[in-house]
Amino acid sequence: MEAEYYAGKWNDHDIVLVINSMTDGKVQLRFDGEVISDGGTIFHMDRGMTGKIPDEPELSVHIKCNGDECLCIVGMPLETSYDKSSKTYRAEYYNHKLEAYTKKLNYNFIIDGEEADKKGGALTTCAILGSQADENGKRMMAVFSPSGLKDTCQFFAEAENVRMYPCRRQGGELIPITLRDNDDGFLLGFMLGMNI
Repeated sequence: MEAEYYAGKWNDHDIVLVINSMTDGKVQLRFDGEVISDGGTIFHMDRGMTGKIPDEPELSVHIKCNGDECLCIVGMPLETSYDKSSKTYRAEYYNHKLEAYTKKLNYNFIIDGEEADKKGGALTTCAILGSQADENGKRMMAVFSPSGLKDTCQFFAEAENVRMYPCRRQGGELIPITLRDNDDGFLLGFMLGMNI
């Protein structure tokens, strides 16, 4: 079976997730053609895959597959701790205190004691919560992933969402499989610049 592809652009850089086949499920994460994470399998993509961006080691690409959807962010991973007594994940970023937890089938993201974001449905395979964007379009994000009987959480600062499209390979280019009316201009530029 031919490989499956999800592709997106971030600051004129190409991000591509390659699923080599549904039989072995091997997955590669590529940034401008360079493999930045290798060896995962599609069966573990609900937990996510992270790779450092070449020449910008403080930034990483974090990608998760959830059914037919591929979620991707680019941001700075923060050191995250877990408090067993309160069942809360915590991190700090420039004097901001970040907290995240799951309660009553809701994911909750708190910044400096104030609710930043909330999402219902704790039984989903993943949840990405974020703060309001700053003047540069960057956010702080909490990324929940399933792990056994409980979720785990990783925080990212200066993070941006990256829109990922399912693609097919045609020659040396990736062509998005689906087109929406409002995406035509974006996708034309996307198709012309996306080489693998």
